[in-house]
Amino acid sequence: MRQTIRVMGLLVFVGGVWAGALAAQGQDCMLFSHEQLEDVRVNGIEMTEPGSYTVWVWSLDRAPLTLVAGDAVLESEANPKAAEGKYSWKNLGRVEVKESQILPVQIYTDSKGRTLQSRAVGWLALSRDLDCDFNALFEMARVFPDSAQAVQDARRGIVRRIEQYYEFPRYESMRAWLERKRELEIHILTSLGAYPMPDKTPLNAKIFGRIERDDYTVEKVYFESLPGFFVTGNLYSPKGKPGPYPAILCPHGHWAEGRLVNTENNSIPGRCISFARQGYVTLAIDMIGYVDSKQLTHKFGGEREWLWGLSLHGLQFWNSVRAVDFLLSLDSVDPGRIACTGASGGGTQTYCLTAVDDRIKFTAPVNMLSAHYQGGCLCENAPNLRIGANNVEYGAMAAPRPLILVCNPRDWTDETPRVEFPAIQSIYRLYDAPDRVSWVMIDADHNYNRASREAVYAWFGRWMLGENDPAKFKEQPFTMENVEDLRVFPGDLPEHAVNEEQLVKNWIAQSEAQFRSVFPTNQRLLQALRRRVRTSFEHVLGAKPPGIDELVVNRAGRVKKPSMIIEQVILGRRGVGDQIPCTILIPAELKGSAPGILLVHGEGKLGWFEPGGGQPGELVRALLAEGQIVMLADVFLTGEHDTPFEKAGRDTNAAHFLTYNQTDTALRVQDILTALAYLESRFDVSGVTLAGGGEAGLWCLLAAPLAPPLQGVLVDAAGFDSDDDQAYLRRLFVPGLRRAGDLRAAQAALAPVPLVIHNTQQAMETDWAAQAYQTAGVSDLFESVEQPVSADFVVQWIRDLRIR
Repeated sequence: MRQTIRVMGLLVFVGGVWAGALAAQGQDCMLFSHEQLEDVRVNGIEMTEPGSYTVWVWSLDRAPLTLVAGDAVLESEANPKAAEGKYSWKNLGRVEVKESQILPVQIYTDSKGRTLQSRAVGWLALSRDLDCDFNALFEMARVFPDSAQAVQDARRGIVRRIEQYYEFPRYESMRAWLERKRELEIHILTSLGAYPMPDKTPLNAKIFGRIERDDYTVEKVYFESLPGFFVTGNLYSPKGKPGPYPAILCPHGHWAEGRLVNTENNSIPGRCISFARQGYVTLAIDMIGYVDSKQLTHKFGGEREWLWGLSLHGLQFWNSVRAVDFLLSLDSVDPGRIACTGASGGGTQTYCLTAVDDRIKFTAPVNMLSAHYQGGCLCENAPNLRIGANNVEYGAMAAPRPLILVCNPRDWTDETPRVEFPAIQSIYRLYDAPDRVSWVMIDADHNYNRASREAVYAWFGRWMLGENDPAKFKEQPFTMENVEDLRVFPGDLPEHAVNEEQLVKNWIAQSEAQFRSVFPTNQRLLQALRRRVRTSFEHVLGAKPPGIDELVVNRAGRVKKPSMIIEQVILGRRGVGDQIPCTILIPAELKGSAPGILLVHGEGKLGWFEPGGGQPGELVRALLAEGQIVMLADVFLTGEHDTPFEKAGRDTNAAHFLTYNQTDTALRVQDILTALAYLESRFDVSGVTLAGGGEAGLWCLLAAPLAPPLQGVLVDAAGFDSDDDQAYLRRLFVPGLRRAGDLRAAQAALAPVPLVIHNTQQAMETDWAAQAYQTAGVSDLFESVEQPVSADFVVQWIRDLRIR
């Protein structure tokens, strides 16, 4: 919309504040932000067209002001009676420009010292429009027209982190827990790039290098979790005992020696030998970047990979899933008795796998599960994973399967008996199985030492072997094999091993193939696409429409004018602390209810206004003339989230920020959903339409499939290249968005809601939408327009919606 509304022909918006620009028809109006005043002072203003210009400043009422523009000296007296911190627009007078020139400009707030107070002037404007009235403009467009304050949105200051206490919710019924559990399952899978699950390609497993000992064997193993990407490890098996055997998967933590660590503090070979002696098939696998897993480093992944749901954490999770597949492929394994246990980072792998893979029937995360520390490595912190969730909830998802929490008093599991265990046991009580979860405190540093291992031996022995005497599970002396005899790839990898670039390429290709499998050529596929989009978008974006009882509405003002009623509100959600400043414009002659339209602009509410005459822009005026109730919203970090003196932002430097916090784009999508929920709830609104201008067109397109039923959606594509990863990284970054189907899925999932996508500039792909609307039998309700549409086009489209 930005090129069809007059204000956008007159002004350029930079970083959420006005910046001076030449009008398409000439210098009708130039505006300069506070941050540009120093440049104006040093370099002046380039005037390309002669004329008489009115000079306006938005300044502190208590400060005197002198502006020198060329030969003109314009002044404004201080108002000592003004409220502290009150600002207003002041018409200083006119400046005559007789020819093209550089107009020198100086502004002073101290006539003696010739100085400018740092926060005395917020904006400077020069206008050739005699009817220009910036005070009237601010009265309509801003919740805080005479203040330099920004809305106090708590999301700017509240940052979720690895090391903070997360409260475990109280679930009063099994139904409430099962609903939450299902939500958490989808959230884990989506965050780890496993929704939908990647294709399970052939494992091509190789077992070799068998070593025979008196009561167990050990072999080398590798298999492909993805084509050409190897999981490596050792397989320990019982000897002299009848099968089939229960099986245990043993992922390891961040000990330097990986699966081959053998110290007093932790011995994975010792654990696996002991398990094999007790009658278990045991598989110890490498974390990525450790020992024989050397195709990627343990620092793999970045924002581009995250777009596609590909992360170090997600790959290790997928390796664990395929490791279970490998165990189940063995004739010697009892498929009903599979367990998983690991310590530290291996504990993270253990509870993540157990939470979503019900083939794991018994589980023992060691020295990891904590309410106040979530895990510090990249391999434990997939983007989005802990937005609205935490490890204790994930641990509770093991219920009612037997779970033991091994803790110690000297790391983050020190409060397990008091905090984590009672919380998790509350879920087991819902299953009437409180005895299936237990804890043991081992007096040691961070470990999986002998005492910890023996606690797990006894727990697994009780539940997997039916033996209740812990004395029978004391660890016997063991001897680790020579390292070179346990290594899988001491030399070169197999010829078909992929490198990092090939892995990423293959992952993207597989994701695209899965996505294209629901290309909506029939009603069944269209329904499948809609379900997938709604589910995946909710979790990728962390956004959903609030219920009416969740809305917080603070009314900030109401003004009646001859042509309209202006309402100012600040919206939020209960318990969140978010604030969305909104303006609602209601035609003065309106009787009863009327259609409502939410307009969202990339530069905030002011993007829909023009300064000349202090009135709404052409599109808003046309919509009001059509009897529409028009709502304008400043979504996250736009409009009144800024002040004239400071651009809004937030601290994103916390470790693994995106694991715990939504991106700016995701928060903007949420604000659109909140604003839509409020507009729909109004008694004077009958049906809601959504329109986005500038960058906000993209945000609206992501929000629309999650919104309550809409009358129509009209969005500015802003020339966005929907097939370019770099465009998403620069302009629309949300981890997992491309894996979820990106803007193509968003468009298609809207069918049959009337949809216009304009200003595509031949960059945005719309084939999915075209096919979806054709399948829905409403091809005429979708329109893709290469150029920006006019206000007349929008009005006619609105009229057509009424007819339909």
